[in-house]
Amino acid sequence: MSTAVPAWADPSPADPGPDPYPDIRYYDELDAGGFALPGGVWFTAPTGQNCGIWGLGSFGCEGDIAGAPPGTSHIGWVDGDRAVHYDWSMGVRFPATQAQRALPPHASITHEGTTCAVTPSGDTYCERGPLRFLLEPTKTWLSPPWMDLSWIELGPAPCNPPGGGPCYK
Repeated sequence: MSTAVPAWADPSPADPGPDPYPDIRYYDELDAGGFALPGGVWFTAPTGQNCGIWGLGSFGCEGDIAGAPPGTSHIGWVDGDRAVHYDWSMGVRFPATQAQRALPPHASITHEGTTCAVTPSGDTYCERGPLRFLLEPTKTWLSPPWMDLSWIELGPAPCNPPGGGPCYK
């Protein structure tokens, strides 16, 4: 009599392909002061977008966003957002400052914990921790959104809701 148990395996997830984001560790780090304008640091991307890093490390670009829905003209992250995105709210919260200089290829600038760079092939890349985007001439890459962890209990805790009542499960 056999006691073997059949093995079940979930199908392996589809290969997402190579990581599109560049390794910018060895890029020329330029002085962000040379790009400073009211409210932050600003540069023109090789593909013509007006890009910047401002208040508390917020970052983004305005102009033609390749691959985005028609009418989309802003991409980025504003302090407090959970993800990099392109939608009407980015346009409303995007500063009116206009860049005066281009960021050259193989160079980066860092301001308030956010780094933006231009690749040798002329793509524009910005990152703040896991939040990032890459603008290419024909498509745009965005980091996946963060999970909303606000309702996950992270450890043992008493269940004593203010005013009594049932506990959340």
